[in-house]
Amino acid sequence: MDTLTNHQLQASIVELDHAIYLHDQWYRNLLRTLVSRVPPDQADLRLDAHLQCPFGKWLEDRSAIVFDEGFDCTSLKGAHETVHSVAREFLRLISAGSVIPVEEWDYFERCREKMRLDIMAARHKFAEAVKNRDPLTEIETRAGLLAELRKQQALVQRGEQACALAMLDVDHFKKINDSYGHAAGDLVLVSIVQCVKSCLRPYDLIYRYGGEEFIICMPGTTITQAGEVMERLRSAISKLRFGFGQAQVTASFGVTVLGSSLSVEESISCSDRAMYEAKATGRNRVVLHPEG
Repeated sequence: MDTLTNHQLQASIVELDHAIYLHDQWYRNLLRTLVSRVPPDQADLRLDAHLQCPFGKWLEDRSAIVFDEGFDCTSLKGAHETVHSVAREFLRLISAGSVIPVEEWDYFERCREKMRLDIMAARHKFAEAVKNRDPLTEIETRAGLLAELRKQQALVQRGEQACALAMLDVDHFKKINDSYGHAAGDLVLVSIVQCVKSCLRPYDLIYRYGGEEFIICMPGTTITQAGEVMERLRSAISKLRFGFGQAQVTASFGVTVLGSSLSVEESISCSDRAMYEAKATGRNRVVLHPEG
């Protein structure tokens, strides 16, 4: 899901809503057949009926694209196949003039509800991802930051890993906005985020903390290692070139670690203080705060 753009996330939500609508339509047609005894759709009598309905076709063709590796479709596909299997038995019973047992209908409804809950769980994941994404840079905002850092700190406290934290602030960002306009400022922020991502590992995390400030979380990284990474990143940012003016864009960094004795908020404050020290001592610098 992290690899999807905001547009792709929104499109996935639309697809999930449409998938629910498709199966609700099938369900209404099934009820019409069962109640009014109209001829059934022949596709519902097939052994592979779950692959013939519009939702089943969507599930086979699109689920691998819409869902990511973090969502297991096995349960959803199993519930869907069961729903069609039971529906096929219902159609057989009424064609023979028999009554559908109450317990069988209840089981059918439970499976159908399981399907809906699985889809809604996936939809909720997409909606939360959109809500917590910065619309400009498409990285997470500080809304999900504390929860993630607390998970990382728990690993630190159990002695399973170190975890470094860095605060990045774009130097003289107000001057960029004032001199070249907010569109230029937006371009700088997007370009810096792309630069950061290219220098980090896939499991490192970057958050937009506010304005031109970003927090980088690096699991399994000591403060010395993090300082080296941030130094490479500082150099890479200083080499970025834009289509306006001749001014060099730089950033200042404060680096610390998630301590086992400090709160997450205190560790963030440590990285913030280190970043302000980098600002105060000339900008375009990396300052380490080893007491995090």
